[in-house]
Amino acid sequence: MLSVVVTATYTLIAFTTLFVLFVLFVLTCANGANARLFLFLISRVPSMSVSHDNYWLKPLEERHAWDILGWQYPFPYDFYNPSFDDHQEHYVKQFLNPELKFHAVLDISGTMIGFCSFGSDGQVPGGDYSDEALDIGVGMRPELTGQGKGAAFFGAILGYALGTLNPEFLRLTVAKFNLRALKLYENFGFEVKDEFSEQPSAVPYRILVRAAAGPV
Repeated sequence: MLSVVVTATYTLIAFTTLFVLFVLFVLTCANGANARLFLFLISRVPSMSVSHDNYWLKPLEERHAWDILGWQYPFPYDFYNPSFDDHQEHYVKQFLNPELKFHAVLDISGTMIGFCSFGSDGQVPGGDYSDEALDIGVGMRPELTGQGKGAAFFGAILGYALGTLNPEFLRLTVAKFNLRALKLYENFGFEVKDEFSEQPSAVPYRILVRAAAGPV
């Protein structure tokens, strides 16, 4: 539904631009020079198409949760692979817990390319979360990682958080080995504020924070 609205909006903008140029043509085309100017201007109107990087968010549904539980990341990111055990239904319930604010991130065709959470699910045991901030948890579909989609993907998440949840500060907790993610978040204005080791696994993490008034 949203993709239809976006496409219709872009189409309306295109037709509005053409209409304005046509009016200018009618009002000013008293000679051939103005006619040539109009043709030049109309040739500069860009093609109005929706980029495949236009992502949007919606509350995560049960079908999305089961999909996520089947994701498998390659080494070294297999650290993030869901565990296959008898507790999958519990994980699904956690995904659907409204207090954790899990959202699916969809492309313009409605295909889920990843997910995120807003709140305590983004915290890792052992970290210091005493300062007030909105914690964000992030996960992209494994086969889409490493393809340059991270900025558009996280940009959609960040834009939603800023526009809908109105936080004063935002916070991410990232495994220290995940240099790709750390670089991405630093490009969005996040700064490392703390390091710690998760308990009891002793996996090192970094906590990154930024103010709401930063790059999107």
